[in-house]
Amino acid sequence: MKRLQLSLTTIGVVLLFSCGGNTEKGQDQSSAVENQIAAPANLSYAVINSYPHDTAAFTQGLEVYQNSFFESTGLFGRSSLRRVDIQSGKISKSKKMDSLIFAEGLTVYNDTIYQLSWENHLVFMYTAKDFKPIGQLPWTGQGWGITHDDNNLIISEGSDKLYFVEPQTLKLKKIVSVKDQYGAVNNLNELEFIDGYVYANRWQYDYILKIDPNSGYVVGIINLQDFLQKNSRADLNYLKKEGSTAMQSGAVLNGIAYNKKEKTLYITGKLWPEIFEIRLQ
Repeated sequence: MKRLQLSLTTIGVVLLFSCGGNTEKGQDQSSAVENQIAAPANLSYAVINSYPHDTAAFTQGLEVYQNSFFESTGLFGRSSLRRVDIQSGKISKSKKMDSLIFAEGLTVYNDTIYQLSWENHLVFMYTAKDFKPIGQLPWTGQGWGITHDDNNLIISEGSDKLYFVEPQTLKLKKIVSVKDQYGAVNNLNELEFIDGYVYANRWQYDYILKIDPNSGYVVGIINLQDFLQKNSRADLNYLKKEGSTAMQSGAVLNGIAYNKKEKTLYITGKLWPEIFEIRLQ
C-alpha cells in the first residue's frame, strides 16, 4: 500500500500567508473542537491461546465464519481467498485470484463473502458455502478493510474515512471521519464490527483502534507494541531475511476476527506464524 501524501500548491501557499489572521483563528477553533474529544481508553487484554498460521499468507482480511477462519491474502500473483481450520491452521479450501488482482479485506454478510481489491476498483462476491462466484461490484476508491453492521457494509480505503454502503449495490449511505484528540486518524485498514463498535488496524502502527461508528471518535486503543516478539513461540528470524517479502513489504499487524460465542478476538499479521486469541479485560 502507498502512503497517502498531502501537498500544497503555490496558490495555496500564497493564500495561507495572505490570510494569516483568519487561518490562525480557524486553527484555534479547530484545536478547540479536537480538544473536546477525550483521549481513548487503554484497553487491557489477556492472551488466551495461539494457533498456527501460514507464514506465506500476506493477511489482508480475517473473519470467523461457521467455526473456521475465512482469510483474504494479498500481493500480486499471490492473492487468495481461503477457509482455514482454526486449530491446525490447515487450508481446507482456497481460491487463487488473478495475478493482476491485489486482494484486500473481506467480510461475510448474509452468507455472502465480500472481498476487496486494492487498486483494481472491484469488490468480489462469493457464496460462503463453496466460494462460488456471485459477481463483482465497482468501487471508486482503493479497497483496504471491510466489515458490516446489521444493515451496511463498512469500507476503509487508507484515509481517515469509513464508508457505509448498501451490500447489494455499494451505494453510499454515509461517510464517517475517524478522529481522536489530536485530529483525523488515517491509514485505517482491516476492520471488524464488534458489539456496536468498529475495531480497526491502522497500517504500520502496533495497535488496534476502537471506534464509535456514529461520531467517528476513537474511544479505545489496544496497545500491541512488540506483541509478536513477546508472545510468539516460533523462530522469527525469517522475518529479517534480506530480500524476503517480510523485509520488502512488511510483516505488520493486520487481521481482526471476533469469536461471538467466547467473546474473544483473534489477531494476526502479514506473514505471521501464529494467530492469537485475546480477551479484553
